Amino acid sequence: MSFFENKVVCITGSSKGIGKATAILLGQQGAKICLNGRDETALQKTLKELKAIGIACISIAADVSKEEDCTTLIKANVDHFGKLDILINNAGISSRGLVEDISTEAWRHIIDVNLLGSIFPTIHALPHIINSKGSIVFISSLGGKVGMPGQSNYSVTKMGLTAFAQSLHTEHKADNIHIGIIYLGFVENEKDKKVLSAIGNYVPIKQLNNKKPTSREDAALSIAKAIIKRKKKVTLTVLGKLQAILLRLSPAAVNWYLRKELEKFKEHYN
Repeated sequence: MSFFENKVVCITGSSKGIGKATAILLGQQGAKICLNGRDETALQKTLKELKAIGIACISIAADVSKEEDCTTLIKANVDHFGKLDILINNAGISSRGLVEDISTEAWRHIIDVNLLGSIFPTIHALPHIINSKGSIVFISSLGGKVGMPGQSNYSVTKMGLTAFAQSLHTEHKADNIHIGIIYLGFVENEKDKKVLSAIGNYVPIKQLNNKKPTSREDAALSIAKAIIKRKKKVTLTVLGKLQAILLRLSPAAVNWYLRKELEKFKEHYN
């Protein structure tokens, strides 16, 4: 029997992208899925797709940056399925802009979505996860380990998730629950993906990296393995693992690489 058989999994930001791929993978392994997103149309489309392949699922339209919506999300999940075994905090947005150009509105918006949008669901899900001895997983990125040029506000929120996950792990060690954080590298984007600009509006993404991205399905598989093995932290991609080693052994090499990335950013966006 699959590890995920009859497990109830709530995945924020799961109408598209990595969240959707993870929902499909875990659902095919027997999990009962609670989908979440802000776009009701996209959410219903994904719900129909999952039901069509026999996955037991519901969808809850909720904005995770709003605490009242998170209360509704977790309550609806537990009311429908009777429990909650796994919460995957996947909802988030990326950003572009130099520090001196980023508006106050853009700072507040990305903090609301990327940081509070993981904190609020976790707070409301925590009693249920403790009861089920389950998992809370945060989907982060390499920006959660080092401040990325042109993405300072994004990096701040992802580093904040690292601190939050560490605090949760320490505070709830005795409860025998799993707290994990996944540091993604360059993952395949949806064709219509947009990012938050420096002034706070959404614009089409421009790729700065020509390397072949990790597929959404491979990212989902790594997330599933981390849950099964109850890993505290997982860094994906060769580049990500190399970065982690260099941060410990040669910070100067990382700083050199980041300066090169800044040069590419300025050339691409100016």
